[in-house]
Amino acid sequence: MTATERLAKPQFRSARNAVIAALLRNKQLARSELSKITGVSPAAITEVTQAFLQRDLLAELPVRTTGRQRGRPTVQLQLQASHAYFLGISIDPSAISMVITDLHGRVIEHMVLPGPDTPERLVAEARTAFNSLLRSIKIPRSRMQGVGITITGIVNADEGICRYSAALGWRDIPVARMLTKALRLPAWVENDANAVAVGEKFFGSARGMESFTSVMLGPTIGSAHFVHGKLYRGYDDSAGEIGHITVVPKGTLCRCGRYGCLDTIAGGYALRMAAEAEGMKITSMRDLEERASRSETRASRLLRAAGNGLGLAVASLVHLNNPQAVLFTDIEGFDNGVFRTAALRAIENNVMPRFLQSTQIIFGKAEENLLARSAASVAAFAYLNSI
Repeated sequence: MTATERLAKPQFRSARNAVIAALLRNKQLARSELSKITGVSPAAITEVTQAFLQRDLLAELPVRTTGRQRGRPTVQLQLQASHAYFLGISIDPSAISMVITDLHGRVIEHMVLPGPDTPERLVAEARTAFNSLLRSIKIPRSRMQGVGITITGIVNADEGICRYSAALGWRDIPVARMLTKALRLPAWVENDANAVAVGEKFFGSARGMESFTSVMLGPTIGSAHFVHGKLYRGYDDSAGEIGHITVVPKGTLCRCGRYGCLDTIAGGYALRMAAEAEGMKITSMRDLEERASRSETRASRLLRAAGNGLGLAVASLVHLNNPQAVLFTDIEGFDNGVFRTAALRAIENNVMPRFLQSTQIIFGKAEENLLARSAASVAAFAYLNSI
């Protein structure tokens, strides 16, 4: 199936899927609320929820009553967290991060391993670590329903292939097939920016949003877009390459071979290199922000240029996609300093007022195990969509 065909296909195609979608968005609902939200008849809702309760996919929450309440109390339903568990694996050159999450996206256990030298090394390390994690948390293997993998680079999600990762030096690696064979679990591979957006949609701050843009502030800048409740991948799964929007014509040479890409001035890797060239020794963006707060002109100049470039690129995305929100995930640790101020100012100065009024701009700090948890959310969503 091509990306275009998948885009045209509704993600939730039945009353069962509609119930799951509603509970993902709202955490808990009564049967009457499910019927109203989904447009499914009360009789069908009763049938579906009863089947899910028998499968332990749903849980009925304890009813709280008061002395004034009359009639039959309303029973709230939610997805049963312990119904299924998922392995999430985040791969980058320096480390392999692994987590096991429940159906609510809660991390049960985690582990960090050295970065993989080869795909075969990844598979061997993942197999050993997975067995160790299972022993640690004492969850029956039968409850594990899938593994999600995130990779920085270009991914063919349908085929489960890493088409190209400059960071890892991989090209056309069938990562999903290799891990499915090793772990005996269904496996799905995603670009890291797409995985973060999926995690925000189903377990994070975008739970109730149908159209939003997610921007990942890491060593490079990535983005992903949900449009009408579906992840937009583009014609050949390459949508979201915000890091390669030209923001400084004839600027610094980018690893892609072009000049002046956003990555060359706003990515964490590029900023560290620029700081070093200016004679500043930093280990994180927090260090650079602290220098700027002490009125070090060199640090302030780099951060303002980076934030301004990011804001200009995001302003273009807002005009193109008209999202309900732009969610920034700050992996590098800029926090609320010069960089963020410059980015917000550039967005405000370059977005048309009618778009600016309807678009939330939300900055969030990356939680621990973010990418691995996001990978697990990809597997969780694939599992739920198959029911």
